[in-house]
Amino acid sequence: MNTTYTKSSFKALFLLLAIAAVTLISACGKSDTPVANYGSLSIYNASPSSTTYDAYINTTKANSAALPYAGGIKYAQLNTGTYDVKFTTAGETASIYTKNVAIATSAFSTLYLVGTSGNFDGLLLTDDFSNTSTEKAYVRFINLSPDAAALDLGIKDATTNLATNKAYKAYSGFVAVDPGAKVLEIKGASTTTVKATVERTLVKGTFYTVLAGGKVTPDANERTFNGQIIVHQ
Repeated sequence: MNTTYTKSSFKALFLLLAIAAVTLISACGKSDTPVANYGSLSIYNASPSSTTYDAYINTTKANSAALPYAGGIKYAQLNTGTYDVKFTTAGETASIYTKNVAIATSAFSTLYLVGTSGNFDGLLLTDDFSNTSTEKAYVRFINLSPDAAALDLGIKDATTNLATNKAYKAYSGFVAVDPGAKVLEIKGASTTTVKATVERTLVKGTFYTVLAGGKVTPDANERTFNGQIIVHQ
């Protein structure tokens, strides 16, 4: 799940010209280049279910291996326009959830599968990597726990939080953080009660998303409340 973009690679992605034409979908690494009439989409499974899933962009399967909880697909380069992103139980073709997704020119987006059977949803976020310093790391927070109350995200021993009062499916922007080893604390909103922690050495020029996931009161075959981190690539 650990996937990485740096500030310099994002500048290259936006400024260089592509040589080869792309038809529908191709894998996009940190040195690849979205150009005019193309954007990029990554996909993650944030459903608390223990089930694994496949993802399709229109009729093209996007993953090579089934997506477990917190598993994902790095950015794929797509023609601008709209696509049906379909999730299925791994190895099957019937949709458990489908979302129509618009791809904008030179934009990076991430789609998160959230919720559980009978109540699936898709949260589509624009990943804004502009106007940032190569000397800082950047952290975003999303509350994707269906039965959790509002949450804050902070760094252990810091006096201010990175994100506050995020209800289910609410999220912050990317916040600048000094690089180095950090303990990221997911807390009840406006409290010091730590619900989950994520330990990570944050690298300058790199973008991270911290997810609150699982369920406070899980049913059978559901994951308990936890924290996860995505390193964007």
